[in-house]
Amino acid sequence: MKVKGICKICKQEKMLNYEHFPPRSAFNKETRFFSIPQNDYFDNFLEYIDGKKPKAKLKQGGLGDYCLCENCNNFLGLKYVNDYVNFAKIGYTIINESENFKAIEFNIKREEVNLKNFLKQITSIFICNNGSWFTETYPELLEFVVNENYVELPDKYRFYMYLNNEGQIKNGNWTFDNVNGGVCEFTFPPFGFVLNIENENQILEVSEITDFKYFDKVQNLDFNIILNIYPTYSPIPLDFRSREDFNNE
Repeated sequence: MKVKGICKICKQEKMLNYEHFPPRSAFNKETRFFSIPQNDYFDNFLEYIDGKKPKAKLKQGGLGDYCLCENCNNFLGLKYVNDYVNFAKIGYTIINESENFKAIEFNIKREEVNLKNFLKQITSIFICNNGSWFTETYPELLEFVVNENYVELPDKYRFYMYLNNEGQIKNGNWTFDNVNGGVCEFTFPPFGFVLNIENENQILEVSEITDFKYFDKVQNLDFNIILNIYPTYSPIPLDFRSREDFNNE
């Protein structure tokens, strides 16, 4: 099935494919989920944590939306998707074999994952999960995706990452708060990603991965990164309180 609309990448009116984010092969083939209005979840998330079922229709077949034309969908699949999938498989294996750890150190071999392409796929997810205004306001993000060789993103864009294996999926919508400025947070196990815009201060709770964009310029054979493991029950960006934390309040 396809629908007519404006592609989030090429900005042309075309027939749009259903784009899975994350990619189907990154454990998103049979995902079942409720699509709940943001204000509903903000108002009632404590009840949802306790087991209340949303009134929304249960959707199946993987998380995603009609946001890309066939050409742009194929472009992402050819250039970036495989590196995202490879890292997701590594992360999923490690997080499920690790019990009661608060953080895990990864050693990524150069031939396993191109981290620049991984970051570009993450960026495409944020683009697909926001309206057309997003790339009109932040055009460098679109350039970063459509041009595989473009790496000179302005310093106002900072990317972060953490591990996740419990809580709710977060859809990557742009929000703003007085502490961190513009924040997009996308969570789908085994990863959570944060795009922070126009904030000079580093977010210390999560691991910064902005420099992944320079992967092709660095000659290291291995890359080490430590990722904290966080639950995502709260709809508030960067709020990593556990179910027990909420039950005890």
